[in-house]
Amino acid sequence: MIEQLHLLILAVILFGVGLYAILGKRNVIKILMGIEIMTIAINVAFIALGTDIANETFKEFTQIFPLISLAVGAAVIALGLAIVINNYRHTNSVDSDEMSTLKR
Repeated sequence: MIEQLHLLILAVILFGVGLYAILGKRNVIKILMGIEIMTIAINVAFIALGTDIANETFKEFTQIFPLISLAVGAAVIALGLAIVINNYRHTNSVDSDEMSTLKR
């Protein structure tokens, strides 16, 4: 069985990968993927920390919260991709430095 410590280590590794994707890349699609990886890492950590809770109400919350978070994250990614598609139509680039041209 996977223990709590293993899940927390996985969450930290995933968060680091997502942070690298955000800080190290200029491609907006890769930045959005990094944000989604960081969201998944937070959900894994939340589930891992909620496994040893004796309070049943909080234990149910730790199971429902990641599902709601994933749904909201999917909506945010869809909105971000819509912005990227709009930017690509105007500039023919997905570079983050080109995003300032959307102001016109």
